[in-house]
Amino acid sequence: MSLDEAARGRIAPYVSSLNDDVFALSGLPEEVIAVLFAYYSRSRDDLRTNLARLLADQELDVEEGVTTRPSFGLATEKARAFHEKWVVGYGHASVAEHAVVHLAIENVSIVASKVIEDLRLGSYTEKSTRYVVFDRNSFVNLPELEGSLGETYRTSAERLFTTYVDLMARVMDALRVRVLRPPGASEAAHAAAIRAHACDLLRGLLPAGTRTNLGLTANARALEALLTKMLSHPLAEVRKIATAMHAAARTVTPTLVKYAARSEHRSAQRADVGDKLRSIYDPGPWDAAATNVVGQPVRLVRHDKDALERIVLALGYESSEPNVHARGLTEAMRHATSRELEDIVRASVARRGAYDPVPRGFEATTMTFELMLDYGAYRDLQRHRMLLPATQRLTCRLGFETPAELAELELDRVYTDAMVAACDAWEELESKRPLEAQYAVPLGFRIRTLWTLNLRELFHVIELRSARQGHASYRRIAQGLFRAAIAVHPWLEGLVRVDLGDYTLSRA
Repeated sequence: MSLDEAARGRIAPYVSSLNDDVFALSGLPEEVIAVLFAYYSRSRDDLRTNLARLLADQELDVEEGVTTRPSFGLATEKARAFHEKWVVGYGHASVAEHAVVHLAIENVSIVASKVIEDLRLGSYTEKSTRYVVFDRNSFVNLPELEGSLGETYRTSAERLFTTYVDLMARVMDALRVRVLRPPGASEAAHAAAIRAHACDLLRGLLPAGTRTNLGLTANARALEALLTKMLSHPLAEVRKIATAMHAAARTVTPTLVKYAARSEHRSAQRADVGDKLRSIYDPGPWDAAATNVVGQPVRLVRHDKDALERIVLALGYESSEPNVHARGLTEAMRHATSRELEDIVRASVARRGAYDPVPRGFEATTMTFELMLDYGAYRDLQRHRMLLPATQRLTCRLGFETPAELAELELDRVYTDAMVAACDAWEELESKRPLEAQYAVPLGFRIRTLWTLNLRELFHVIELRSARQGHASYRRIAQGLFRAAIAVHPWLEGLVRVDLGDYTLSRA
């Protein structure tokens, strides 16, 4: 949405640029910045438009007549000199953690957003595929795809969005007939629920090159690490965004992110490891590899057989008097029964409230799972960053998901035809530009990822993502994690608050 001169003048003091897709925010109350980023999830408008609207409506309590950012002159120069000497010169990088940067990052692909959100020590809010209906041309252009390859990508993306928009109206019409308004619900709330349900059913059609917006908050130390990683990335879009993010961040912290740069180590790491791996492991043909895992969305790869003892050691040590030592506690556990150890673990969560996490002692043991899920569900689950993820390149070779409810509505054929056509386009791109081919893959196609996480984070993922209001795709993953965990640790069954229900359209 274009802004008039008056609106541009109102927002100018608070944004580092009035035109760039990547810009920094400053001079606003922290809670206002949080609200503006929250709008990304629900609003089709960009952040500057929403900021101008709030200022015009006088919903923000900001100083009247402010037209420029305040200047702190000598104090700023002294701060820069201090950081050059101690942070840069002597390596005291922890100081940079006290400087916080808020970046608005707009009109980037979902592919790029996943790279950005891989930063563990950051906070994000991204445009939602559940609450926002995308326009027909909501995909990024790829200048690096020239000639016929570029035409193949654009034609495929246009067909997917045309199908998405056309089906959106048809699905919502069908849902209005099939899903009755609950007693006490307003017409507006019911309409919003219908729209969200339709968006959930059709998000698989959106290509990974779909344009999205996100807000990022991170301290300067973490941000510099992210920028270095992005500047070393093989995708041109990611490097371009990193350059823009670097410039915007330097308007807020000019010294603390100054030296972010491409790293040869990061740039070559994937290829170096891949070359050595091929000398010990030949996975065989692609079709066999895919066939072996389809139908197994969650596979347990490894776990600690002494997980119960590890947790009891951590819990017991923390809860004991100073005359207790680890060796004595470990020896005592050898003579205890499994039931006695389980009772100690149960006691640690006996008073847990609805919003209380399990104790940190559960971090003493880890499990590793291989997940195979559609990319739309991966997009949601990737935001869980308190774990070690290892994710493969996105392709069409693992097949795609077709929501069962589309078949109930007799609209699955159109969906399937569009997905098959997208796969054909991807095949052409994959043969020449495999990395860029990812942009053409719809969110309904599967991807594999390897997760290593401690039991405390496992509780968090299962309990949050199995909840009834969640998307069916990631609810299956959360339920699969639970079933795989209790198969080897049966004492967990009564402790994890999992919802194993299957809430289909017919029961809505």
